[in-house]
Amino acid sequence: MRLHLKLSILAAVAAAVTMPPPEKKQRTHAHQQPNPPVFPESVVVFAPDDRNITETMAARSEVLNDRARGHFSSERLAFLFRPGRYDVEAKIGYYTSVSGLGASPDDVVFAGARGLYVDAMDPQQAGSLDTFWRSGDNFRHEASTGFRWAVSQAAPLRRIHAARDLELFDPTAQVNYASGGYLGNSIVEGNLVLGSQQQWISRNVQMNGATGGAWSNVYVGCAGGVPEPSAAGAEPRVSVVDQAPVVAAKPYLMIDEATGKYSLRVPLVAKDVVGAALDAPFREIPFEGVFVADASRHGAREINEALRAGLDVVLAPGIFQLDDSIRMARPGAVVMGLGFSTLVAPASGAPCVIAHDTGGMRLASVVLQASEVPAEVKSLLLRWGGDGSESDPSVLSDVFCRVGGPGSLKVRASVMVHVAASHVILDNLWLWRADHAELASGEQPRPGEQYHLVVPGECAVKNGLVVDGDDVTAYGLAVEHTDQDQVVWRGERGRTYFYQCELPYDVNQTMFGDQGYTGYRVDAAVKKHKGEALGIYSFFRDYPCLVQAAIVAPDTATFMNAFTKKLRGHDGILSVERYETAAWRASDPRFQKNY
Repeated sequence: MRLHLKLSILAAVAAAVTMPPPEKKQRTHAHQQPNPPVFPESVVVFAPDDRNITETMAARSEVLNDRARGHFSSERLAFLFRPGRYDVEAKIGYYTSVSGLGASPDDVVFAGARGLYVDAMDPQQAGSLDTFWRSGDNFRHEASTGFRWAVSQAAPLRRIHAARDLELFDPTAQVNYASGGYLGNSIVEGNLVLGSQQQWISRNVQMNGATGGAWSNVYVGCAGGVPEPSAAGAEPRVSVVDQAPVVAAKPYLMIDEATGKYSLRVPLVAKDVVGAALDAPFREIPFEGVFVADASRHGAREINEALRAGLDVVLAPGIFQLDDSIRMARPGAVVMGLGFSTLVAPASGAPCVIAHDTGGMRLASVVLQASEVPAEVKSLLLRWGGDGSESDPSVLSDVFCRVGGPGSLKVRASVMVHVAASHVILDNLWLWRADHAELASGEQPRPGEQYHLVVPGECAVKNGLVVDGDDVTAYGLAVEHTDQDQVVWRGERGRTYFYQCELPYDVNQTMFGDQGYTGYRVDAAVKKHKGEALGIYSFFRDYPCLVQAAIVAPDTATFMNAFTKKLRGHDGILSVERYETAAWRASDPRFQKNY
């Protein structure tokens, strides 16, 4: 492992203070890994002189670009591009990651008329509302028509340089709804065109202005043409946080063109970061020290053996049916997926991943999926425990959980993510109880629908996120449709910058509203908590339900630009925040009607 402490030119910013990790001994490995790595067929590596790249990408993406077949497909795919210029037109589908292999985003350039793009997957009905599970990172995009990335959740862009406009919705679609989204550590020379995006967070972006957006546009640590904060009550709500208080970019792959060898670069945590920080200091892990896990050959045993041996792990695209938890305990350990690698939880109820946080750890670019678990078993998808480290915080980047969607409707979990360690950074999480799922064989959907609509008792999960650690910071948090409180925060000095939440569609007054469940709960004993740009939405599809408050917190917590939306359906949410229930009860006649 080599430590690089280059000063950032693009970071903008003398204000950023890098937090060097504690000195770690050089690791040696009894079983050195191959470098270049041996990837399975789910990883496709291109060079600039390869022929028919557009056609190859289209053929490999045929299923994943079909909404009906791709949405819950078992296919997973990663496209890696060696440094050079690529004149391509490639539509990016479900469960697909596209990554440049350069030291800088400018080393891999996509040109042509459209380059890479994402259009609305359902332009006639849902627009981009289910355009999930795809990603792009570490490239420059200079196609002549700009860069369209019309997506919703779990579709991040990182380390990209858009030479023209970056368009985050599809204006050509008859229905152009979009519900994103995340952009991090990037440069946009043209406009950031939000259009109909309901909500979006841009973290550490060098930008040249932004237009549009429906409800909530959030800018954290951005530089250049950052919009002004909105006036009270205006839409879209524009939230501006001058600096990212503590953050690290997601790890990324790099190839040495002279030798053909790969390395894994792990950006260091820094404080008070402004701008893209593309040249931020990093530690470099040659692939001799990286175990590439292939779902067709490897499981929890092989991955855990590699981690115990001091290797870091890259999960090749695939679905890993786990019979035990992946266990992270070594300081600085990295587990990162490519192509939306999916870890299916053990049937015992054990988590997909258990971390004992000793500092400097990274979990990135994975989908954690629930399995069928007996109802009496308390089950998690991720437990992040241990003490954590103030001097070298651990970071979870692009971690996506789901209870339901593909396969069985009997899958369940108690909690998706439990963070018990302190000083953890959560950077783009989508924790989803399925509101819609794959149709069973022979099943007919409801009129006007294309999927099975989940009802009570199916895809059961109580909470999305439970935080017991102190000084946990979240950027780009989304939690949806869980059966009880969506978020429960019990740790001190927690901070959330951007939160998107939909309450469950399928509940009624007795099972949800009367129980006092909410979109974001801060424990009454917490002395300090901060939330910026929290949006909680209701669509009580099947039954009347009236919820007391979107946020329940003690008056020691502070919230800026928090809001509610009624999407459709019955009743809704009475108020944004609730501190003192008795006084609020007496003052609101709508509350008295139901309570």
